[in-house]
Amino acid sequence: MRRLFFLGFLLFTLGVPRFAMASEMTQFLRMPSTLNGPSGLLLTQSIDTLPPKQYGVGIGFSTEDSDKPAFTETQALFTGIVGLNKNLEASLQIPYFTESQLGAGKSESGVGDVNVSLKWRFMDASPDLNFPGFALSLSVFLPTGDPEKGVGVVDAWGVKALLVSSAEAEIALPSKTILMGFYVNGGVYIQDLGDRTQERHGIIDLGVLVPLNDTKRIQLLLEGNARIRRETRGRESEYGAGTIGLRYVLKNLTFTGALQHRFNDIDSDNTNLFLFQGTYGF
Repeated sequence: MRRLFFLGFLLFTLGVPRFAMASEMTQFLRMPSTLNGPSGLLLTQSIDTLPPKQYGVGIGFSTEDSDKPAFTETQALFTGIVGLNKNLEASLQIPYFTESQLGAGKSESGVGDVNVSLKWRFMDASPDLNFPGFALSLSVFLPTGDPEKGVGVVDAWGVKALLVSSAEAEIALPSKTILMGFYVNGGVYIQDLGDRTQERHGIIDLGVLVPLNDTKRIQLLLEGNARIRRETRGRESEYGAGTIGLRYVLKNLTFTGALQHRFNDIDSDNTNLFLFQGTYGF
């Protein structure tokens, strides 16, 4: 699993410059907030940031059905995002969980761990050099959820640090030229080191965005997501996931719906998720 995602990262960083880079930094109509907060695809971030004094509000949903153990989890995600300057954006996200353990007749709900993120674009994509752009993203997770109810994970603190890279390329086909976006982020997540809730893992997300019509209002999203060497409570696990979705873009509204299949290493637990995100910008 790790080799597959590292290969994808190398193909992005080495392969994208072989295409003709798009003449403008952002030719896609909108790059709304992700389910995780900062701007990007549904789960994978992009280098794009909101312009100064522009805002976005988003609401997302995810429904997860797991086999082992048998449970259903629904998550609502409320996101606020703001452009601080031309290269910096901030976001705040509040999750709300409802979890039902099938067979046990038990259900819990409540606010999860709130997170605050900053993303800094320190290098724009270069059409002249056929080189992608880069950004740094830092998220801090606060212990606002209740672990006893199963809606909170962080006991004291959590931090996610990512290097983000993305580019848009014009690819010449025999009949036409199409515009595609390529996105990757990689980094680490750590929480509560030295505590009973200690956790750490690596993160790799890859994504491709393809407009399906001339106006670019209908877009296809393809993403691969992995959590590598996940160490929690004395156990080590990993998972990889494939995500396919469609996005519809209006002047100030963006809607994205997707399906994800997650492959977990522990107990051969394969999980299916339905994901939705709507964002309004102003």
